[in-house]
Amino acid sequence: MSSRPIIPANSNNPIVNAASMASQVISPVTIIQSLPGLSYDIAWTGTPVGTFAVQVSNTYSENNDGSVRNPGNWNTIPQSAFQGVYPTPSGTSGNGFLDLTVTQAYAVRLVYNPTSSTGNLTVVTSGNVL
Repeated sequence: MSSRPIIPANSNNPIVNAASMASQVISPVTIIQSLPGLSYDIAWTGTPVGTFAVQVSNTYSENNDGSVRNPGNWNTIPQSAFQGVYPTPSGTSGNGFLDLTVTQAYAVRLVYNPTSSTGNLTVVTSGNVL
């Protein structure tokens, strides 16, 4: 029997939970080796100004206990690799959604890079076999 992996959306357990946007925020790594897609539901409060990026790696690896074996090389992927556009916090509360559908990468993470001001960031992810 083949495996049908999923990452269920769970707003009670976001991968980023009210993280301060005063400095760079890097989400936990999600291994997407057996998934054709992954989505990020992003929400922020406050008055942050900055940019988001989705980064991918084929060199990142973990030990059996989930600790990092190799931090890997990370590269930002273009908007053509997902549905929608990178959300751009521009001084008000808001939200965005990224539907990552076109990558053969092993691992993925979301990065927020601040320009100014502050706020809090919450991110919920989901992924499954189509």
